[in-house]
Amino acid sequence: MPTNAKAAIIEDMTEKLKQSRAAVLLQTEGLTVSEMQELRRRLRAANVQLYVVKNTLLRIASERASYKDISGVLNGQTTIALSTEDEVAPAKTVSDYMRQVKTGKPVVIKAGILENGPISVAQVEALSKVPPREQLRAEVVGSIQGPLSQTYGVISAPLRDLINVLEARIQKLGGAAA
Repeated sequence: MPTNAKAAIIEDMTEKLKQSRAAVLLQTEGLTVSEMQELRRRLRAANVQLYVVKNTLLRIASERASYKDISGVLNGQTTIALSTEDEVAPAKTVSDYMRQVKTGKPVVIKAGILENGPISVAQVEALSKVPPREQLRAEVVGSIQGPLSQTYGVISAPLRDLINVLEARIQKLGGAAA
């Protein structure tokens, strides 16, 4: 039976996992306090929360939140970056941090969580390379707008051609006097 403090952590983490859209599990062992603060600052700017949680408590919370089994990735020290707003933000922010900040001991991505189940490190890396949401929306609108514009051109072409023929005939017969 967990203590009251551990039960509170489990309940809090269960709620956070239920609300989250995506998460990245990290190993941040060996980071200095200033490096950890820098990581937290970057994550906070992207509306991502960072928690260091005991593996057992995280496993219990994930089970209560109806997640698929993530116990296979819960080994060693675990830090979890959660986002309730964006599926890409945790992966992108952590990957950017890892590329830009050179630390004595690197941050290691252990796995990710997407759609209530674990994803591999390779999938987390692929997720971090997804373009921003606004760019994706613009691409979708462009891919819809292009064919619609072409369809409009094809549909209006016979009428436009008829008007051009009539105008040419009017000009041939003497312009506005005809």
